[in-house]
Amino acid sequence: MKKYPNDSDLPTIEQKDQDKNPWVQIFQTQNLMIPIELNTKERIVGLFVFENQDLPVGGQRHLLDITGTPFTTQLASMKVFYGPIIPSLQKNYEMALIKLADSIDKCDGSMHSDETSLWALRIAEQMGLGREEIKQIKLASKLHDIGKVVVPRQILTKPGPLSKDEWDIIRRHPGYGSTLMEPAKSLEAVRPLVHAHHEQYSGAGYPDGLRGENIPLGARIIAVADAFSTMTIRRIYRNSISVEASKMELIRGRGTQFDPDVVDHMLALLSGKNK
Repeated sequence: MKKYPNDSDLPTIEQKDQDKNPWVQIFQTQNLMIPIELNTKERIVGLFVFENQDLPVGGQRHLLDITGTPFTTQLASMKVFYGPIIPSLQKNYEMALIKLADSIDKCDGSMHSDETSLWALRIAEQMGLGREEIKQIKLASKLHDIGKVVVPRQILTKPGPLSKDEWDIIRRHPGYGSTLMEPAKSLEAVRPLVHAHHEQYSGAGYPDGLRGENIPLGARIIAVADAFSTMTIRRIYRNSISVEASKMELIRGRGTQFDPDVVDHMLALLSGKNK
């Protein structure tokens, strides 16, 4: 298992603060406590304790910073669940991850995960894929960036270029996202798509340097949808560009960064044509 160093460059918590907050000890571990809404009508919340050495030390603090989850002493009496997720809670955990995706979008004031999901869905339909595969791709594209929830917020919202060290941290988010999905058996078919969505057709991507058709088709579709969404909607760290300029970027990356067939289907879609 990979053991990453602490990603946080935030000030160390003083001992006096640790004494005041019983939740603060988890900030110094690789564990996460993820709130799961058990009853939407009465808003009953449980906490799923996720223990995994592939997550960064201090990830809990980043999650709280991004989501604003109120980890206070009042939560001490809430029901706590330990993995793996039992079948009756599978859907609740999926919804918790979707809320994490929404929280990441709010960081930069965008609807990036929804935009990516929409374009991935349309590309998959344009390619004539089966209903179940389309459903998996749609969910994976909604969740593709959830690994960023354990990345420092100041990196996600930095307005200028990232340093080499910051890029090293960002490049871990596909693996973090895949790890966060691990407790839910219902997400087994979706996890590889999230894990591989930054792989490149030429083999120059990350995290595993997969090449060509060794990259799952759903991940190749998400890569194009993700890039197009990133280019055409304004983010905190970059301005949007026009659809025409975005199409030229897809063409430029055709066969290197992106699967050429997926790019062709996307261009046909943008031109209002059926391939």
